[in-house]
Amino acid sequence: MRQSRIFRHTVFIFLVLALILISVAAMAGGISDGIPSSDNNGISYIWYILVVAVISVTYLYFIVRLNRMNRLLDKKNKEIEAANYDLSNRNEELLVTCDKTINEMKVSDSFYAKLVESASDGISFYDKGGSLFMANETFYSFLGLTREEYSLVDNTELLHPECRDFAQKRSEAVAVTGHYEAVIKLKHKLGHYIVLSTKTVQIKNNAGEEIGTLTISRDISSETQIQQELVRAKEQAEASNKIKTSFLSNISHEIRTPLNSVVGFSNLLLMDDITREQRAEYVDLINSNSEKLLQIIGDIIDLSRLESSQIEITYDETSIDEIIEEVLKEAKANIIRCEKPILLSVKDDLGDVSDIVFTDKSWLKRILRHLLDNAVKFTLEGEIELKYSFLNNELVFSVRDTGIGINKSNIEYIFEEFNQEISGHHRPFEGLGLGLTLAKQVLSRMGGRISVTSEKGLGSVFSFTIPYRPAGVAKVKAAVEKKSRLNWKKVKCLVVDDNKDVLLYLTRILLDAGIQAITARTGEEALEALRSMPDINMILLDMQMPGMNGIELTREIRKIRKDIPIIAQTAFIFESDQDIVLKAGCDACLVKPIRRDNLISVISSFTVIA
Repeated sequence: MRQSRIFRHTVFIFLVLALILISVAAMAGGISDGIPSSDNNGISYIWYILVVAVISVTYLYFIVRLNRMNRLLDKKNKEIEAANYDLSNRNEELLVTCDKTINEMKVSDSFYAKLVESASDGISFYDKGGSLFMANETFYSFLGLTREEYSLVDNTELLHPECRDFAQKRSEAVAVTGHYEAVIKLKHKLGHYIVLSTKTVQIKNNAGEEIGTLTISRDISSETQIQQELVRAKEQAEASNKIKTSFLSNISHEIRTPLNSVVGFSNLLLMDDITREQRAEYVDLINSNSEKLLQIIGDIIDLSRLESSQIEITYDETSIDEIIEEVLKEAKANIIRCEKPILLSVKDDLGDVSDIVFTDKSWLKRILRHLLDNAVKFTLEGEIELKYSFLNNELVFSVRDTGIGINKSNIEYIFEEFNQEISGHHRPFEGLGLGLTLAKQVLSRMGGRISVTSEKGLGSVFSFTIPYRPAGVAKVKAAVEKKSRLNWKKVKCLVVDDNKDVLLYLTRILLDAGIQAITARTGEEALEALRSMPDINMILLDMQMPGMNGIELTREIRKIRKDIPIIAQTAFIFESDQDIVLKAGCDACLVKPIRRDNLISVISSFTVIA
């Protein structure tokens, strides 16, 4: 291209030079041919030549400048070409980097998308207007909904009524502090409420403008339930500790009060100046307070056995009429001791139904005694009625009183252990609050139930049922006739016990009944007595003795006398202990303290009729 320009310039110069030569030649030719010339023509030719010369010089000058500029332009073009080449390389590098960045962003977006979706917490984004923009699957799974189902639900209806102001509080807090934390309840698809712990933070763009909010939610329903259960357990434990503290205080009072009477009146019996009537009164008070002590201890032990499921119900042939007669006798004596103007009555509605049934005689009697004792305790004056009847193949017992009654708010707690309507040192009535608890649990095991209706100030009615299991016709009269015809003189009983006081007590009962009594304080003495006196025909044996105990002694006795009746006496009251005693070879078992009537009754079952 440069060579082309030089060629054009050269041609132009030659043309100009040719024009000048032609002009000079023309001027020279005109002079030589005699053509007249004038000064003006000469001057014209000169100007013409000068103009041509100026133009030529000017052109040459511009040509030189143009060449210089062309050279500079060529240089710049080369520089531009180099720059373009470099730019092209950079563009290629930029395209490669851009593609790499896009790929990396795609990988990053995919990673973060998977990260958000795989999160165990609910993640949700909301726009500036508070509308849900995006959320992961966990967020929807909390509610049991799909994305499509959630879009059709009114969000405000999902919130528990207690949390309806959540959105407003969140907006206000985020606007002020940039974050907000709260625990809310949302309605699950199945209808129950879940508990979510939420944390909301404000989201801004690079310009610092708010574009929405991010909320992280965690399902704490199970933790909340556990916490609530722990709170309830703590409250129950505190209430239980309070009740047990009250119980320990009560038991101290309840045990010391009758014990004080037993010790006090026992000492009064030693006085010489008391009359026969006073002595009888003191003995009666000692006996009644001893019964109270035994009942308190028995209730505590039985409650422990019930809680450890160690109580068994024993079904024996039992006369309901006999039990009613016994508990009424005790209740009347209790009323006399309390000096209360109370009328006690009984109503038998059994009709033609036999009163002989299979049931646990001991527990039935204790339940009736508890209810009658409570009726006497909480009735200052008025009437107490014991009623028993047959209904729907069940025996129904009820004790109605005109006492102080129970507040309706306390009726549901009256069967709980250690619970009394009024507790503390200001309580006006004695008791441990165990009787009704034992009654309810034992009756449940017997297949029965207990209930109460009461009105404060008007009295209460306690009713319970037991299944009716008939055992035959009444045999009370036959039993009485048999007892009257027993030949006590033919009974020679060996009493074995290492305790001197017990030996004295049992021997006195036997002698008063006309029974011959032989005593032994060890197993060796008992075996020696059996060998030396073959006419001994009954043994009253203590199970816990030093050296040879009652179980071992029973086995040794059976080697000598296989048919002699052995009546065990023990302080252990569990059925398993009685089973061990009977399996060892004993024929019956009496639990200490042994009452006279129980002892004579058991002995009579092994005694021949005269």
